Formats: sequence, structure tokens, C-alpha cells
Amino acid sequence: MTNNLCLNIDGWRIDIAARIASRAGQIEHLSPRAIRLLSIFAESPGKTFSREELLDRIWPDVVVSDESLSQVVSEVRRTLTNKGLIATVSKGGYRLEAAAFASAGPAASPVEQRHESLTDLEAHAICLEARQELVRCGRGAIERAEELTAHAVDLAPDSSMVQSERAIALVRSHLYWSEGRMLLDSALNHAAYAVELDPTSAQSHSCLGYAHATAGHWAAADIAHQRAIALAPFDASCYHLAAWYLMTRRKEQAAIAFFEKVGDLEPGNIKGYLHAAQLAYQFDPTRSRRNAERALRRARERLEVDPHDMRALAATGLVMALLSEPSSAYATVQGADTSGSAQAIYAASTLALLGETSRALLKVEELFDHGWRDMPWLAVDPAFIRIADHSRFQRLCRGQRAA
Repeated sequence: MTNNLCLNIDGWRIDIAARIASRAGQIEHLSPRAIRLLSIFAESPGKTFSREELLDRIWPDVVVSDESLSQVVSEVRRTLTNKGLIATVSKGGYRLEAAAFASAGPAASPVEQRHESLTDLEAHAICLEARQELVRCGRGAIERAEELTAHAVDLAPDSSMVQSERAIALVRSHLYWSEGRMLLDSALNHAAYAVELDPTSAQSHSCLGYAHATAGHWAAADIAHQRAIALAPFDASCYHLAAWYLMTRRKEQAAIAFFEKVGDLEPGNIKGYLHAAQLAYQFDPTRSRRNAERALRRARERLEVDPHDMRALAATGLVMALLSEPSSAYATVQGADTSGSAQAIYAASTLALLGETSRALLKVEELFDHGWRDMPWLAVDPAFIRIADHSRFQRLCRGQRAA
């Protein structure tokens, strides 16, 4: 069905191109997925479509959950103010209950297009602010990024970049914030929508891979990350999220290479070289030291600009421990207040490497209380491998997995 048509359903005139539904002076906006669903129904009025067919046609080449379809159906019912408009057919799927026909429709006006551009710019600026919160990752940063990206989506719901940033913020909230436990499905939906909006966006595929990997959807994650890197072979963020995926799959050598690529591509990035140093620590000391020294230079450069940069402070202590400089490492940990921040993981790793097991376990407990759920990292971080047999550590991990 072409975009220059309108659908006429239940008294509503729905402009496909503008995604606007109007009836008796009432104006409502619909998402592209809702428009696609209604267009499918309008092709065969009265037909029952299976959930599988609708998922395949609304999200071609993208793996999403049944909940994604349920949300689109709910959107249509709610927006068009008729809960019975779409019937749920037991063991069948969905059926449009109202008559539907197509007619000629107008394109979006230049005024509407210009307004959309302005709101997109504002939403983009808000996403940049959210990204900086996640980069600094001080106390409350995860929560602020979640709030900022929610506002950005309200402003520009049909921006692939905004939907991607929202997905990242939701995955981080799920992994590192006590209030984010139930946000992973939402992250998957936003990431899938970002791909739908712009299938050529490396960022959207990368975010989708990140969300799938967090959910344990390994095949889908692998495909998404491969597409992202193929689309943008020099994008540091794509390599970063792919490296995290490889790490969760216990492919440490490949993860190290990708983390190093992140550091090479993005001046000022600390995490790439730091994580490469951590993963290489046990089996390639020379490579670990080389990456630790690179990470230390980056951290010092950032601290010259901002002496209170929490990530740089926390990373410095860990780097010192990796470089076997316990006095400097201990002093840095003492001076960096990481409480209430995901950066406490660096303090816990530093203390474990220094042999301060009891204090490291206190930090792990603090992290878990705050909602930290990145359990795959504990299995590959050499600091936590050292204390893996400690009964208290095992008890804490069992409790977190069961929560």
C-alpha cells in the first residue's frame, strides 16, 4: 500500500505518510508500526492474521518478542479509542473488526516537516547529554540517562538515533540499577524500532545486538553486531558493544582485540584499553601491561580536564593495580568515592587484585544492592576469578542470580 493513500477505518481518516488519524476534529498520531499493522489489516478486511505473520511483516529481518506485537495492537486500540477495533482470536491471532478502505491522501506539509526537524535536533541534544552521563557514570548517572532518553523519545519518537540511545539507556538501567530489572523487554522494543526506522544505521543494529546479548539471544545478537560493523567499520561504539557480547560468550581473545580497537578509534576513551588489559591479565601479561599503560595515559588526560571525573578516578586505581603498583592503587581507591555508582565495580576489582578480599566483597555487596546485574563480567574479570571460591562471594552471586 503506497504512502500517498489514506485509510478509512471506524470513522477515522488515517494519513499513512503523516501517520495522523483524524475524526470529527480529533487528531491523533500513530507510530510507523501501528500504520503498518492497519495497512496489513486493510489489505484483507475480516481476515484473521496469525501473530507469526504479523511479526514477520511488521518487523522483517528483526527478531522481536510477542510483547512487541501486543504493544502495537494496544496502541491502535487506545489511540483510535475503540478496544474492540482489533479482536484477539483464540489460538489464531488478530482480526480487524471494522470495515476498511483506502482513498487518496495528502503528503505531510512543509510546516510539519520543519517542526519535526527542530524537535529532532532538541532530542539529539538531549541524547548527547544522556550519553555524557553514561560516559562519566557518577552517582545517579544511570537514572539521569534513563530520564533524559525518555524525554528525547517523547520529542522525536520516529528518530532512529533517539530510539537507539533510549535502548542503550534501558539496557544499562537493567544491568546496573535496582529499578531497572524489568526494562529489558522495553529496550529490545526500542532497539528493534530503531532498526525499522533506519535499517542502514549501524548504531541501531549495534544497540539491538546489545539488547539481544543481554537477554541471552545469542544468534540474534551475533547477526546484529555483524551488520553493525559491516555498516560502520570505523565506529568505536559498534566495536565496544560487540566486544561486550564476545566477552559474555567467553571469547576473551576476540573481545580483547575489539576493546583495543575501541581505544584506537576513540581518543579519550578509557574503557577500551582498560578492559583489554583486564581480560589479558592472566594469560598475556605483556599485552595487559601495554593496554594498562594506554588506559592510564587516557585517564590522566581526562583528569587534567576534570579532576572529579569519576570514571577516570576509578579507572586509575584499577590500572595501578594491574601495573603492580599497590601503594598508588590503594591511595587512589581511598580517594575516589564510588558509592551509589556503577564505577564501584572498578573499586571492587582493584581491592580484589590487592588482596583486600573482605573490602572487595563489601563493594560487591554494595553493587548488588544498587542493582548491578552484569554477572558475565564477574566470570572473566581476573580480580573476581581470584576470589571465585570464596564462600561469601559465591553466596552473593547465588542471591543476585535468584533475585
